[in-house]
Amino acid sequence: MLHYTFFELIGIIVAGFVVWQLKMPKIENKHKQDIYICGIIGMLLGMKLPVLISYGLSSDFILHGKSYMGGVLGAFFGINLYKLLTHQTQSSFGGRFVIPLTIAVGFGKIGCYFNGCCSGHFIIPIQLLESGFQFLMAGILYLFYKKTNRIDLLFPIYLLSYLIMRFIIEFIRIEPRLIGPFTIYHVLALIFIPVLIIILWRRRHA
Repeated sequence: MLHYTFFELIGIIVAGFVVWQLKMPKIENKHKQDIYICGIIGMLLGMKLPVLISYGLSSDFILHGKSYMGGVLGAFFGINLYKLLTHQTQSSFGGRFVIPLTIAVGFGKIGCYFNGCCSGHFIIPIQLLESGFQFLMAGILYLFYKKTNRIDLLFPIYLLSYLIMRFIIEFIRIEPRLIGPFTIYHVLALIFIPVLIIILWRRRHA
């Protein structure tokens, strides 16, 4: 647990430094506090829901067991629900934070490796593969932003790429199978991948 906490703290510190260095445009919206609240509520619920579906309710459910994929999808759902209810479906709010997020998660997955959690069925270090993916996406998104200045495309590109990667490696991750060889994370990926493709298409052609 100490290793996980150490790398999580390193990730948060480095991510904060990256936010300061990138100086991406801030949200110009009088309701941005509401946006953050919806995102945080969605994230907190999303972190727990896949764990509840996979493992059921246990005595340490509140304190232990959380899902990054569930959290990021929950935040995505919460923010987009807010946008729908406030008629701001053309707005984008996640681009400023996605590169620091990938870096923080990249370090966090290294912590998972040393902590022995989130592993796979074989000797393949799934956690380090996920960490490498996160760092690679940080570089790709940064170069894409510098070339196009399309901050509105950063988050959907990242989340779509992450879900495709996660769908593939999920077959060898140690998770309860929900339907045949598929876990709850397979199901979530299949639900959200088409949504993100539509969002990217609409923003690209707006």
